[in-house]
Amino acid sequence: MSKRSPNTFVIGAGPVATALAGSLRRAGVPVLGLWARRPEAARAAARTAGVAGFSSAPPDLILEADVVVVAVSDSAIAEVAAKVCGTGLITRRHVLLHCSGAVAAGEVLGGVAAQVGGVGTLHPLRAISDPSLNLRGTVFGVEGDPVAVDQARYLVERLGGVALSLEREQMAAYHAAAAMASNFVVTLVDAAARALAATGMPMEQATAALVPLAQGALTNVAEQGAAQGLTGPIRRGDFTTVQRHLEALKVRPGALELYRALGRATVELAASIPEVEGGPPAAALEEIRRALG
Repeated sequence: MSKRSPNTFVIGAGPVATALAGSLRRAGVPVLGLWARRPEAARAAARTAGVAGFSSAPPDLILEADVVVVAVSDSAIAEVAAKVCGTGLITRRHVLLHCSGAVAAGEVLGGVAAQVGGVGTLHPLRAISDPSLNLRGTVFGVEGDPVAVDQARYLVERLGGVALSLEREQMAAYHAAAAMASNFVVTLVDAAARALAATGMPMEQATAALVPLAQGALTNVAEQGAAQGLTGPIRRGDFTTVQRHLEALKVRPGALELYRALGRATVELAASIPEVEGGPPAAALEEIRRALG
């Protein structure tokens, strides 16, 4: 690459900040360090990421950065950005990025936009609970003004990832989709495990039994697409089995409601497969649709 890697500084010490700092460092991007308010958090994050850690007041080293990434909780982004910019350490030569996928840069960094060279979004489309996670190959949602987007895309390129270009008005829908694919999968597995545990199986064992099943389903989607990767009674047009499921879940109203809602969506997915290509009979799907309510 002919472009010089930007000197980068990360603000935050949570899993996202730590994973991003460590991943960028391993990708050859000069990460000058990270800063957090609490000394113990800064030390732990810096140790995990393999970069310098700072706490208390933001360090003068920020002056040498080209890109400053604010990787803190969504509710704290604007406040933390204002605090750091208020020190005079961030100027028009800096690009300021944040890591939330729920809001556009103009909303949370708009208050300091006039003080910097650009503001943007760099959101890892990944469930990050492990601060040592390597973000190599990760998909990132990227949004903001042209200068910031250019720097964000460059960092994603260095990570060997994929940059999804987003517009400000697309952010909420983008993040809702991310929540459905990540957070709700966890909720669904938990609900399924509780239904299985109701038969007398220990909850831990029920979860362990179902996780490989869920992983296999996701592999099918990745390899074949959602419609062709779909399996199960609705995919087969098996009304009798669906009816048995509904009867069994009557003692668990919450699980029954979830089954009905997801079942209705699954019927529509199954209906997208033409019968001539092995899709379920339309009459069978209509019977299932009526049973699901």
